[in-house]
Amino acid sequence: MLWRSNLMGSSAKGNEYFLKNLLGTHHNVRGNASEEAMTRPRDVTWREETPEGKLDLLVSADFRMTSTTLLSDVIFPAATWYEKHDLSSTDMHPFVHAFSPAIDPPWESKTDFEMFHQLAEEFSRQAKTHLGVRQDLVSVPMQHDTPGQQAQPGGVVRDWRDGTTPAVPGKNLPVFTVVERDYTAIAEKLAAVGPLADTLGFTTKNITYTMDRAVERLGRSNGVMLGGAGDGRPALDTDAKFAEAILTFSGTTNGELAVQGFRQLEKRTGRALVDLAAGSEERHITFAETQQGPVPVITSPEWSGSETGGRRYAPFTINVERLKPWHTLTGRMHFFLDHDWMRDVGEALPIYRPPLDMHRLFGEPRLGADGSREITVRYLTPHSKWSIHSEYQDNLLMLSLSRGGPTCWMSVQDAAAIGVADNEWIECVNANGVFVGRAVVSHRMPEGVVYVHHAQERTIDVPKSEATGRRGGIHNSVTRLLVKPTHLIGGYGQLTYAFNYLGPTGNQRDMVTTIRRRSQEVRY
Repeated sequence: MLWRSNLMGSSAKGNEYFLKNLLGTHHNVRGNASEEAMTRPRDVTWREETPEGKLDLLVSADFRMTSTTLLSDVIFPAATWYEKHDLSSTDMHPFVHAFSPAIDPPWESKTDFEMFHQLAEEFSRQAKTHLGVRQDLVSVPMQHDTPGQQAQPGGVVRDWRDGTTPAVPGKNLPVFTVVERDYTAIAEKLAAVGPLADTLGFTTKNITYTMDRAVERLGRSNGVMLGGAGDGRPALDTDAKFAEAILTFSGTTNGELAVQGFRQLEKRTGRALVDLAAGSEERHITFAETQQGPVPVITSPEWSGSETGGRRYAPFTINVERLKPWHTLTGRMHFFLDHDWMRDVGEALPIYRPPLDMHRLFGEPRLGADGSREITVRYLTPHSKWSIHSEYQDNLLMLSLSRGGPTCWMSVQDAAAIGVADNEWIECVNANGVFVGRAVVSHRMPEGVVYVHHAQERTIDVPKSEATGRRGGIHNSVTRLLVKPTHLIGGYGQLTYAFNYLGPTGNQRDMVTTIRRRSQEVRY
């Protein structure tokens, strides 16, 4: 299920492998003899016949016809920003904004909120026959800002698999817990604030906020649900009510919670902090206020910056000016990471690491020209200068700025080596796939490196490849993921998992590709 996520046209680092192994559709994966002979993992069963098409059903919810929606089995037509209630805010700018519908979603399109609630209702109905109530064993990583980040003292990971060290959840294993799931009540629970908000509160960055007054206030403003699993609980059955709940439950928009959080921090750190939010106890930003105009947020322990006195946000302001400890083992900024994995790979201190030698490691061609009008270069995919995060890359303005389709920025020297002039068609080929685009020859590019900007849609002016006869790919068609082992460290200070903050990050910056000038008579 993809919710307005252009996986195939943007996020799939190793696009052709996604087409081959996830969807089982046409692809340009070419393979490499050297890779086939590589040493395989010892602790994982390696299957020579890689399964193709693992996914049975791909569902997308989007208002665009993207590379992903073109490959989806089912597409839910989604409302745009001007057809629904929603909120927009980040930690890096000082206002919270509202989305308000100018029109109703046209024809059969639906808002994200309505779409997921209708799916939940049908799922709950069918669950009465197929699922009912289940007990599920859930593994939870050792998370940042919890005792779990001190689970492995000294950065020594004791491996329990050899039998000499006991396996202990929360120490050298994830934390395990049993969760009861009533699948028949998914929709009813989705439409109400659950009772654990009263008993457990909400915890952010190891500060637990008491939510009883906020829950009571939300019940008065939103009303309560009548009957079902959410009986008597504050209602979240419309998008506007859900936006109201977000504003009620955040210290950045509910001054009472901001002051409450800073009081806890003062006791824990011994630093004066409450004055950053003092005077805001009675301030509560409502959804109606955000619809009238952008509203400045309140300084809160949820973020590390300060908007107090009308100043603009800068990260770590509170750490620097008020000496609030950093969220590390020592409470200081760390430049030395005393962890056995970091020492093993020589990265206990921040140092320069040159690009991987992809020829020696994976049998890719050597960098440089080979005398046959081809050149092998490092291949990078930076964010696009003209179209990053734009939903409308196919309008006339965007097409004019970006030459109307995929481009490859090259140095003057590399272009001359293969006889390519500015704006001529070129073809990038390696073991991972094929990319076809126009050359942008620029003195700003260093020799031996090319840029193919992120998220140039495969649906716009992409001809067929001469190498494969299939569509000529996107920016990630000649890339693949390499997972760096140090990104898997957990249970050690700031090197501890937190959703959307720290985790195994895909790396595709060491790719190389061979480029040649292709026929200028392209076929689509």
